[in-house]
Amino acid sequence: MTGAAPIEIRSASEPSPCPRCGKDGILSALVSHGWTNASGGDVRGWVTVVLCADCDADAPHSAPLITWFHVNGIIDADNSGEFVKLLHSWAEHVRVPDLDEAALEREIDAWRRGEL
Repeated sequence: MTGAAPIEIRSASEPSPCPRCGKDGILSALVSHGWTNASGGDVRGWVTVVLCADCDADAPHSAPLITWFHVNGIIDADNSGEFVKLLHSWAEHVRVPDLDEAALEREIDAWRRGEL
């Protein structure tokens, strides 16, 4: 994973909701991300990325992992090797979407107006 952002896979009893469609995700990961602000300083942080059966079904590195979960349901000694291989492939290709600065500004304005 040379050059890839660090990623931390999360396991939880309750799945994280998909931020795109609101349905339950299959699993989530924390991915390191950042940008350079207007004064040239680095802004670093972590963002949660959710694997969603609906939103990610057509993504080449997500679909096999989604199928694995539908077929196996849980990780055990018999299927853990295949799971790790699929998880690694998915994690290598997880990308954090670019910051939508216009949407951020709208949200900040709404917060300042007391609408959030």
